[in-house]
Amino acid sequence: MNDLSAPPVPELSNAWIASHRGQLVREIRSVRRWRVSRRLAFSGIGAFAAAGAAAAAIIIVLSGTHASNAFAGWTATPTRPVSGQTASALTQCTSRLASSASGQSSVPARGWQPMLTDTRGPFTAMILQSNGATATCLTGPSFTTTLANATQGGASQHIMSSGSASAGQPPSISVMGLGRPSTGPISQATQQQATINGGQPYTFLQGQVQVGVTAVTLTLSDNSHVQATVADGSLVAWWPGNAHPTSAQATSNSGVTTQQLTFTPISPPNGPPSQTRTP
Repeated sequence: MNDLSAPPVPELSNAWIASHRGQLVREIRSVRRWRVSRRLAFSGIGAFAAAGAAAAAIIIVLSGTHASNAFAGWTATPTRPVSGQTASALTQCTSRLASSASGQSSVPARGWQPMLTDTRGPFTAMILQSNGATATCLTGPSFTTTLANATQGGASQHIMSSGSASAGQPPSISVMGLGRPSTGPISQATQQQATINGGQPYTFLQGQVQVGVTAVTLTLSDNSHVQATVADGSLVAWWPGNAHPTSAQATSNSGVTTQQLTFTPISPPNGPPSQTRTP
């Protein structure tokens, strides 16, 4: 017959229990120390990595320092002027034009009135007129630049005045159609390119539009787009850089019309030469 009785339970002496209990405690303590040291190692690596990232960030910031951008805040779409912005710009423009006029110049010293105003962030562009002479003015936080156009003895005269941290170069001027009005939405336009503040370029466009044109968007040679300000048959737009407009999309009651734009540089006029002053 099979013996189904339970096997005998061994008797554990006090010495055996104490020996095995000590060994178990030592094993537990060893595992705990390993886990703690592992956490410290990983936290140390993480701290080192974080410190390295911070150092990299500091290096990037320091190595990314550039000269201040005179056109920071410019927008491709006109913005609403803040309180006092246009009045302050008009004061700066007329003061600059007054200081540019001289006895040898047919540019008026007074009587300048704004015909069209364009604001883009902290910048204000104006087309002004006085006694048959016209002028463009561009003001910003660090500069005011004017270009007056007048006639003297039947010849055109251009006088540029630039007040900035670093004076710019005389502008290059080009016209659309060389004085022959276009049949397109933009009938005529003049483009001037100049530099300020240590050689930072900008392009300024002014022109006339056909009756009924309410908006104009320019496509530039770098494939960017700039929306012009249009009012009372005139348009004005400007942008940082020396890209030139290649076409325009003009909106009127009849829809949107695309017009190709071609500008021809004009040589210095006969008679009194162009002048550049930095008062």
